[in-house]
Amino acid sequence: MGPDGWILNVCSFTRESNRATRGGDIVATRPSTGTRLLFNTSTAKTVGIPAAMAFGPDGALYITDEGHRAVLRAAPDGNVGEFVATPNGPNDLFFDDRGDLWVTDPWGSTLERRCGAVYVVRSGTAELEQVARGLAFPNGIVRTGTGLIYAETRTGLLWLHRAIGERDVGPAEVFAQLPRVPGVDVQGPDGMALDVNGNLYVAHYGAGCVRVYTPAGTELAPIPVPGRDPTNVCFGGDGLKTLYVTLDDTDELVAVEVDAAGRVLAFCPSVTPDTASAWRERLVAAESLRA
Repeated sequence: MGPDGWILNVCSFTRESNRATRGGDIVATRPSTGTRLLFNTSTAKTVGIPAAMAFGPDGALYITDEGHRAVLRAAPDGNVGEFVATPNGPNDLFFDDRGDLWVTDPWGSTLERRCGAVYVVRSGTAELEQVARGLAFPNGIVRTGTGLIYAETRTGLLWLHRAIGERDVGPAEVFAQLPRVPGVDVQGPDGMALDVNGNLYVAHYGAGCVRVYTPAGTELAPIPVPGRDPTNVCFGGDGLKTLYVTLDDTDELVAVEVDAAGRVLAFCPSVTPDTASAWRERLVAAESLRA
């Protein structure tokens, strides 16, 4: 979420079905204003494939970009550059309260070639510290009060590393196994978000729903969405009780009202006045999407 109700989103690939956006676009949507283009991550040498975003402690927007094989940093003035490169190509990211950046790095990993990994970049540095490896497409990631949880899409598993002290995590254990959908080739857990009760909301790609798990890993009733392939989730709206879901197969961003409020993310502009002020002018002045 951006300031003033803006919802930021990525467009990973150019599609004939949606000529308003192209691969590499970073866009912002607000119900009262519409959708606008902020910038594109492609360069003359590299086609951008952005996958996820989060605001950092310095007020910049950090973007995982599989085309650049790097986490990019976008300043409010529109200056975009590489923050840290990863071996494969990063997919998702999460800043914890200390400013440590947790990143999944799956690009090119499969069930047959389990080269995916998870890294942390400690606050104040730009160096990768490996947390896990040998994964079949690690994807969504969140840091909870008791540990670290990330998705492994190709196996359908959610992995948990329990916290050790304030900053470190222990060995991996299975947190939950998503149910398999018969007849769907590509499926599994994708992006994730937490509510104030510690429940985990998981976009289940290929299943047409958002799965919800308690802090103990017990599955609650799933939330249906109007598309087969949800890719990511975030909380916003009044009281953070609106769950926004991106749908890959329908090219939509949909809103679902939920009972519990979402957990406020560290450094979110909605609670960080300096970050909100820095981005407000750019969001308002952004150009309308292409016709």
